[in-house]
Amino acid sequence: MRIELAGWSSEGLRCPDIEIKLMTDDRIAPVSLIQMPNGTGKTTTLTMIRAAMSGEAQGWTAGKIKSLRRPGESHSEGRFILDLRVDDQPLTFELTLNFEAGKAEYRTTSVGSGGIKPGWEPPPEVKRFLDPRFVQLFVFDGEFADKLLDSNESEASKAIDALFQLYLLQDIQRIAEDSWEAATKNKTAKAEKGLSQRRKKVDTLKARIAQVTEARDKASAELETLQPEIDALEQKISEQIGTEQSLREEFEAKKRDEINARNQVEVSASEVMARVRQPHLLHEAFAQSLSELKLQLDRLRLPASTSSQFFSELLEEEECICGRPLDSHSREVIGKRRELYLAEDTSGILNALKQDIHDLVQQDGNETAADLTQKLEQLEQAVSVSKFAETAVRVLEQELIDSGDDELRVWTEERDLKTRRKQELENFLRDIKRAASSSDDEKTFCLASLKKQLKEAGDDLAEITGTLELRAKTDVLLVIADLALKKAQANLRVAIADECNQRLEKVLSRDPIRIEKIDRSLKLRNQEGASVGQTLSVGYTFLTTLLSRGQHQFPLIVDSPANPLSMEVRREIAKLIPTLCKQFVAFTISSERAGFTDVIHTSSGNRTRFLTLFRRTAGTEGLVESLPDKGVTETSNAVLVEGKEYFDRFDLDEAEG
Repeated sequence: MRIELAGWSSEGLRCPDIEIKLMTDDRIAPVSLIQMPNGTGKTTTLTMIRAAMSGEAQGWTAGKIKSLRRPGESHSEGRFILDLRVDDQPLTFELTLNFEAGKAEYRTTSVGSGGIKPGWEPPPEVKRFLDPRFVQLFVFDGEFADKLLDSNESEASKAIDALFQLYLLQDIQRIAEDSWEAATKNKTAKAEKGLSQRRKKVDTLKARIAQVTEARDKASAELETLQPEIDALEQKISEQIGTEQSLREEFEAKKRDEINARNQVEVSASEVMARVRQPHLLHEAFAQSLSELKLQLDRLRLPASTSSQFFSELLEEEECICGRPLDSHSREVIGKRRELYLAEDTSGILNALKQDIHDLVQQDGNETAADLTQKLEQLEQAVSVSKFAETAVRVLEQELIDSGDDELRVWTEERDLKTRRKQELENFLRDIKRAASSSDDEKTFCLASLKKQLKEAGDDLAEITGTLELRAKTDVLLVIADLALKKAQANLRVAIADECNQRLEKVLSRDPIRIEKIDRSLKLRNQEGASVGQTLSVGYTFLTTLLSRGQHQFPLIVDSPANPLSMEVRREIAKLIPTLCKQFVAFTISSERAGFTDVIHTSSGNRTRFLTLFRRTAGTEGLVESLPDKGVTETSNAVLVEGKEYFDRFDLDEAEG
């Protein structure tokens, strides 16, 4: 599918009243540059394009709608019409904003729809590509570029999910859950008592899982930023102390002791926990009791060779094993007494239990509870040494602080604060990731426990509503969709990072920067942040790489495409864009022309559409008087001029708006 932007018109909004056409001789130009001085309404135009295309204005607040009315005016409505081409067929969205009522209304016109239809109603085959999560990829601004590199955001992963529509797998999960919930609501429960409580419990657990998952993601993102910050502060502190020659060697030695002691604590703690997880090593009584249990099972010859399954099968025979015919009375007695014998699954459990006792208690007999006591003493000693080493390092730091080194004091306080916060986050995440416990309730942060409780609550609700089979099928579908989502995300992130790095070698050849990995955000190699120009360059490269991978084609619509870029990077970006996207539409200012306009015009095969738009104000009267003879469109509050010559010489004071 090919989606192209053919133009738009606006009336009564913060942006000028004007109609923009991006077609020449019924063909849409591969590159369109709309030059608009600051204050002309670029941001509003971009907002309206995105809203018309995605239908998102249906969820706007009254305050947001009213904020789009031109300041100082009192008209009741504003209108924006977006003209698209979908595989060369027209698709038009008309968005009307009622400023008095604070409401947004849509009308849609498409081929085969029977004319104008009320509401935002694109054809079904197009609608999935106009999801707000997807539209933000190709209606692009600098703020979105910043979020791609912000570890506290998840825009990079969302972008990949959106382009490859991986969110459809999440939609499958949601639809499956909704279908099951609908099935439970539409069925009459076998026991009405408690039904509403069971449904409420399922809903509560789902909400809790969503809340904890969001908290986990935020904590993980914050933790990722904390460690580099702590390391940087440690480096500053070390260098500052190192300036005092008399303290340098002592500090470095104490620092090594602290690191070694901390490592030994971790080793000792791991050894202790390995033994704590084995009850027979905690105390001799556990080992003796387990051995006694196995001995009694052997003495009673349990599990017995005869099981209840044998008698169940006997009931299907004509004669008893002794040769006597089985009458109805005999069958009834056998049916009742078979419950006195062990079922096959119970026999299996007992056999496994006996084998485990043999393996753990008898084979590990050389390990005793005394070994645990010894390991605990070693751990206690390691903790003591670690505390002593840590104190020694802090004493050296305090010596400099006491001598009046305020800078060091600020750094140490900041480091200690961040270290405490890091510990809090690690403890919080550890609680979230730990195994489920029988003592957990609905308020726990343990995700494994919450999911287990949700499974049990769902099964309970399914049982009382008679939908157990549907619940089981739903669970299978949820697992399949989740595994598919995770596998697709992992593979795509690696492939896209590799492709981006190949292009970045050309785009930023003088200022090497590489993507180490794509997680929630773009992680840069060997650096924590990037300049504004680097951020925009990485954002362009990432998005054009995404848009060029799919089988479908979309326009790339950008605000201020080159403003923060150096001249060299501008040229490389201008060469790259026309090769990776079929339509590029940019809102520019005059200062962006150098190094960008001519290069992108050449790269597009000299098929660039140049438009210059400015407001009619007292300050632009001189411009109005010097307009060219042709290619000019004038409205009550704006002037639009088509052509490269005027575009290149237009130089309105950017501070005017």
